[in-house]
Amino acid sequence: MIEGVKSILIAITKEFGPEESYTALGYGLTLAQAAGAHATVQAASVRLVLPNAFVSKYVGVAVEAENRRLDRFAHEVADEAQRSAAVAGVICSAQAPHLPYSDLLDAFTTQARLQDLTILDAEAEALTLDRGLMQTLLIESGRPVLVVPPDRNTFSARRILLAWDGSAKAARAANDALPLLRSAEEVEVAAVVGEKELRGSVDGSDLAPHLARHGVKVSVNCMAAMDGDVAETLRQRAVQGGADMIVMGGYVHSPLREMVFGGVTHSLLQACPVPLFMSY
Repeated sequence: MIEGVKSILIAITKEFGPEESYTALGYGLTLAQAAGAHATVQAASVRLVLPNAFVSKYVGVAVEAENRRLDRFAHEVADEAQRSAAVAGVICSAQAPHLPYSDLLDAFTTQARLQDLTILDAEAEALTLDRGLMQTLLIESGRPVLVVPPDRNTFSARRILLAWDGSAKAARAANDALPLLRSAEEVEVAAVVGEKELRGSVDGSDLAPHLARHGVKVSVNCMAAMDGDVAETLRQRAVQGGADMIVMGGYVHSPLREMVFGGVTHSLLQACPVPLFMSY
């Protein structure tokens, strides 16, 4: 039993239709089952809004038809979530909000603030609703997010790789993930030197006693970045060590006032072999 996780938000978006795959639902429900947690599922779709009243009536009809189509698919996912939760013995509430893009992000963020953790699907493409949602939830919700790759339908966290660089964001991620870290059979603190030096004296060996006091079975591995690539080093280490999850602080930059993910965060979101737990 995972202690300390009582409320989980599973965030799913329907942008195209039934051909879209999503693993966050199965992963999130099995995590809720393992933790004895309540699951809230938001299966959302964006309501397309015409920019003005002077567009062709044919365009208006087509847009309305597309809105009905996406809304129907989202409701089907919400219904599936209720059925799957009942089979798993998980208490679940499911909603299918159909709102304009900005309102939808606000609705997700508001709901995420009421949860311990938000789970959503990985999305390699940057220009998608999922990627915008991921960024908004990480920065604005005040809660950690857990991003699930396409092949992970079932929760597992026996071995966890904790990426550590001594930063405030890494410290927050380690603390937010404590319920999962405590339940793991093995937690490896990976301090990768390369892209930036570890801050101060707070290296992995300093963090390990703190985690051990919380009942975490921890080891420390300080390694050099492969060809200066921290993200690839973490990917390779996760595979070699049989990790079920990577825990890390999420980073963003703000060029020209537009928030974008930092290099390591961006790279891992594009391609990560295991679920990625992030705090900001």
